[in-house]
Amino acid sequence: MRVVTPTDMRKRLGEILDAASAGERILVERDHKPIAWLVSPEDGRRFDEEKQARIARSLAALDRLRELSHRLTAEYTPPDDGLTDVEWIQQERERRMDRIDGLPHPPAEEGR
Repeated sequence: MRVVTPTDMRKRLGEILDAASAGERILVERDHKPIAWLVSPEDGRRFDEEKQARIARSLAALDRLRELSHRLTAEYTPPDDGLTDVEWIQQERERRMDRIDGLPHPPAEEGR
């Protein structure tokens, strides 16, 4: 892999293009930071194919997650007790606080 600067590209464009068309990958950097890749058309097509394959895998994964969501919703339906989620959470908190209040408390330490 060859690394060139934009100035090098301006000076030796023909030579760099010949190298890239022959299959060499060329990284263009400005201030030691990569700004572009110069690759042959064959490599560029392969990158596009890999991108399409990644997109297809991602879409398939999303489809599987949607199916799992539907299956879990069908298996574990929420209770129909007429409470909203907020009301249920408030009720649970109160129930737990009642249990905590009913526990024996340790004696307070003297001298504090």
